[in-house]
Order: sequence, then structure tokens, then C-alpha cells
Amino acid sequence: MALHFQVISEFSLTKGKPSLVSTSIYSTHSACTSFPFSPTGCSFLIHSYIFPTLHLARSYIAHLYRVHKKPIPPLVLDGGQHDLFMEENNAFTSL
Repeated sequence: MALHFQVISEFSLTKGKPSLVSTSIYSTHSACTSFPFSPTGCSFLIHSYIFPTLHLARSYIAHLYRVHKKPIPPLVLDGGQHDLFMEENNAFTSL
């Protein structure tokens, strides 16, 4: 089996339009694809393509960043808020 390259791109909806969140590339021995597919258990906002060469995979990623000029950063759940309820945490540990 030949080595192929899978590109996974994740989008989110911002004001009804898809915005690029992230891209990743993996090597695989799976067959190449002509149409996007969603990996098993993922939402429709995650697309995957499998390319025969690394050059084509990188070209596709460059195309995504050209089309979606301003990728939005992924959400940060922590954001420094872990200290927000420090008093309550100390109250529970002293019980």
C-alpha cells in the first residue's frame, strides 16, 4: 500500500459562515478521496481529504488559508479563570 496524506480541517460557524479553526496533516495508507468526508464520530464541521502526495496536501492547506483569510483561534476554556472561585474551593477543602 502506498503512503498517502490525510488533511483534516475544522471549521466553526461565525454569523452563519464557516470559519477555519485548525488544520492538521497525517500520513495514512488509506485510499485517496475526491470528496470530503467527516471522520467517524465527528460533526459536519470537520472535513477530511486524503491526497496521494505531500505536495498536494500542503497545497490544499494553503488554499484553505487563502480562502479563509482570518482563521479564528480555538476557544480557550481555561483562560485564567481557574482562580476565579478560589475562596469556594478553599471552603470545600476545609470541610
